[in-house]
Amino acid sequence: MSTLLQINASIHSDSGESSQLAAQFARGFKRQHPEVRIVQRDLATEVVPHLSADRFAAFLSTPEKRTDAQRAVLQFSDALIAELRGADVIVIGLPMYNFGIPSQLKAYFDHVAR
Repeated sequence: MSTLLQINASIHSDSGESSQLAAQFARGFKRQHPEVRIVQRDLATEVVPHLSADRFAAFLSTPEKRTDAQRAVLQFSDALIAELRGADVIVIGLPMYNFGIPSQLKAYFDHVAR
């Protein structure tokens, strides 16, 4: 079974125009591929913390020296990475704020591009 990962980056969650367009794509894809499993990640309701010095230190720490808090950071990041790797198709509902991508999506990228 294939998996479509729909990432919504709008601060307006499902009611944002970009989220609605991403959902429309996902529905159309599902009609063409009824076996597809759709996984949704809404960055407005499932907040990904912005990168901080402590979070970045967790990414760089060696496994044997990690604190419990650092292990939790890595566990969260690993879950996002696994979700992304498990997707065969990725659709991003992406608005533009102040001529750039929302900081929520940038935070997501920071956690999966480590």
